[in-house]
Order: sequence, then structure tokens, then C-alpha cells
Amino acid sequence: MDVYFISGMSANCKVFDTIDLPYGFEKKYIEWLMPNEGELLSEYTRRMSVNIDTSKPFILVGYSFGGIIVQEMNKFLTPCKTIIIASMKVGDEMPALFRVGHRIKFTEYLPIGFFKTSDLVFDFFSRFVYHAKREDMEKYVSYTDPFYTKWSLFQILNWHSTFQCPNLYHIHGTKDQMFPFKGVKDVYPVEGADHLLVIKKSKEVSRILDEILLT
Repeated sequence: MDVYFISGMSANCKVFDTIDLPYGFEKKYIEWLMPNEGELLSEYTRRMSVNIDTSKPFILVGYSFGGIIVQEMNKFLTPCKTIIIASMKVGDEMPALFRVGHRIKFTEYLPIGFFKTSDLVFDFFSRFVYHAKREDMEKYVSYTDPFYTKWSLFQILNWHSTFQCPNLYHIHGTKDQMFPFKGVKDVYPVEGADHLLVIKKSKEVSRILDEILLT
């Protein structure tokens, strides 16, 4: 069975390279596309799904922002299972900081130039948020176009879907910096893992994926 993976905002699918799946399941990567001007999330997710072979059973896995995308895909696709990692489900799981960003319209008032990647911002997130070396993170960050970044952040802060995704499974680190563990529920916890659990805790994530896929 094909298992389609979508990464987090700005990150490529190399983050999943050390994730192992049980025999009979094959990893397929879906990389980010450049959004079109004024494109809705519903339109974007349909474009992201064009290479999914729906003629046979399949599974969707989304990490961080990718978790939102795979839940949106369930509105027009019927995967056997949907698995989100270090993300949020519909309802009240949006972190407080994101709610503030939505309320003050954070992305709408900032110029596109603000979202240009800078060494200072990259170093800050690598060192103080992800607790990783810059050189270890560089190979995972491919999508830094400021329009893509602003559009993606806008979609995250304004995601308020009421659609309940069927057959949904949630893997989450207990030390996640982006989506605090206390704010999520009904999850498979990864003890001591932060937002980079697919890289730092790939063996544990693989073990949980085995359990979910083989159930």
C-alpha cells in the first residue's frame, strides 16, 4: 500500500528519510507547490493531490502544516487512514499564540519582504526553537520563497475547519514547541520529543507508525 507523506512548512520530504515502514507499505513523497495568487487552501490541496493514485487503497501522513493539508484532502479523497504528526486537529487544538496571530491579522499587515529568509531568523529557530545545529537543518529547508511563506502562515493561522476527518491518528511529541502537548488530545505520545520528532525520534515514530498501519 502506498503511504503519501507531506512535510512541514518550508521543509522538504527529506525529513522522512529515516522513517521506516513495515513490509508491504511504500513511502511516497509529495513536495510543496508554489501557491497561486489568491489561491484558496481547498484549491491548493487539490493541486497537491494530483499524483496520488486513487485507483488503489492509500494512506496519508502529514507533518506539521502537512497535517492540515492531509485533513483538507479528506474532504475529497478517501484514504484508508490519515496520520498527522506534530500538528493540530480541528476544534480547540490551535495554540494560543496562533489564535493571537489570527486575531491581530499578523500576516495581513506585514509586507512580503518581512518573510524573506534571513540568517538571523534561521539561526534563531535552529538554535533556540529546534535546538539543532544550523548545518543539520539546512538540507531540510527548501521552500523559502517569501510569497509561499506568507501564504502558508496565513493558511495555518486562519484554519478553522469543522470537518471531522475519519480514521484519523495523531502522533505528537510531549515537548513540542509549536503545538504544545497540553493543547492536543487523543494522541500517540512520543516522550521527550520536540517538533522535530520525525528527525530526532525517527525510530519511535516508525514504531508507532507500524502499530497504526498494521492495526
